[in-house]
Amino acid sequence: MKRDPEQGELDQRFEEIYSQVNCILLAGVLEGVAIYFYEIAKFTKEEVDGFRDGPEEYLFERFGGGNYKLNFFEGPSFVVCVNFKPKGEPKWIPLLPEKAGSNPKPA
Repeated sequence: MKRDPEQGELDQRFEEIYSQVNCILLAGVLEGVAIYFYEIAKFTKEEVDGFRDGPEEYLFERFGGGNYKLNFFEGPSFVVCVNFKPKGEPKWIPLLPEKAGSNPKPA
């Protein structure tokens, strides 16, 4: 018979997943009528722990304003995406790959 997991079981599973987490930060660039997201940074679990209580403030301080997707992975498996849109001038333009073009427009 199936049952809902108890809180302790949920907490245990969360810790199992979170202990293996790594993240990739993507920044949105407007290309015509579409927004393309490009990888601009990778974070280990230890780095995520450092800004977990204030991720938007951290992203703004380090990367400036923008349209960000912070993708969480358990090892190689995608877990979840969290979006952030801090207002301000972008500092991340130099981190874009060449395929983003020579004059990218932040989304």
